[in-house]
Amino acid sequence: MKLLDTTFLIDILNGKKETLPILKSNIKLFTTQLNMYEVIRGMYLKGISKEKFTESVAFFESIYILPLDDNSILRSAEISSSLIKEGKEISNIDCLTAGIALTKGITTIVTKNARHFSRIKGIKAEEY
Repeated sequence: MKLLDTTFLIDILNGKKETLPILKSNIKLFTTQLNMYEVIRGMYLKGISKEKFTESVAFFESIYILPLDDNSILRSAEISSSLIKEGKEISNIDCLTAGIALTKGITTIVTKNARHFSRIKGIKAEEY
């Protein structure tokens, strides 16, 4: 099981070839509602065509989307506060993404932001 971060999702939707090995693997692929939000917000900001928007949203139907729930909020807050105390603060979205992943038993996040996720205990940041 691997969780796809926003950077990976954007690259998939932009047709980047470096995403193909992970997409073609037989591993269950997940993302979070938060990552989906970031991608869709970016599409609205760029004013993409209705066709591209529909195609992109359809991609989300092909992977598992994990919600932000009470357990993941608690875990995310723990992650964030620990990193702040250590002087290694990262964005709230990254902490929430990691918290959701960890509470669902996912320890690998596929991202171009490995520097951020590698600070989180229990998370393996996989660059592509």
